[in-house]
Amino acid sequence: MTQPAAEAALPATPKSSFWEDLIDIFYQPSAVFARRRTASAWPPFLFVVLALSVITFATFNAIEPALTADMQRMMAKTMAHNPNMTQEMADRAVDMQTKFGRYLAPVGLAFAVFVVGLFTWILSKLFGAKENFAAAMLITSYAYMPRVLGGIVASAQGLLLDPSKLTSMSSLSLSPARFYDPDTTSPFLMAVLQRLDLTVIWETILLAIGVAVIGKIPRGKAIAFGVLIWAVGSLYLLRQAYLVS
Repeated sequence: MTQPAAEAALPATPKSSFWEDLIDIFYQPSAVFARRRTASAWPPFLFVVLALSVITFATFNAIEPALTADMQRMMAKTMAHNPNMTQEMADRAVDMQTKFGRYLAPVGLAFAVFVVGLFTWILSKLFGAKENFAAAMLITSYAYMPRVLGGIVASAQGLLLDPSKLTSMSSLSLSPARFYDPDTTSPFLMAVLQRLDLTVIWETILLAIGVAVIGKIPRGKAIAFGVLIWAVGSLYLLRQAYLVS
């Protein structure tokens, strides 16, 4: 067989644009990860950070009552445990969030994606995954796409709902926590319920699929990785719950 004929016999790699990938990641993620396994993480990373930043900036006033309620609740519990924390200091912290929260969103979002990418890389190695850190960031960036949908849903609710009903960011989430009163519910229960958010679970599934495809590990190990990274991601909320309980 001649070289041209041999090349013609090889199956063609499906090609798609980056914008198609942003849609395909929701219903055929394995295909996206397969065709982008050697691609740069920068396009999806910048997209999710910029998209969520724009959503946050444009609708910050609508969701600000929920953010302020959470901040005030946290400050009240902090003061109860720390006599050095004064009401003036608490009010200043809330005021800082109100003034600068929308401008600091890109930094916080970029850091969050980076941290998830770092843990994806480290934890996947426990299951024999072969991807490098750059590939882990690619997986994480695409896996963050459900968070963009979650941001749109939360912002839409902030615009449509009565501000007096926005007693917590959980009330804008797609988690069971939205049905519980944060003032009377155990902080530990609220932390677990928040981690059952639809976008968080969806993100975790995409992380597992990405590690399976790009990291080349069996499905069983990918599922175990997904469970582990979900649990590790819960530790921060559980720690916050412990500090205010």
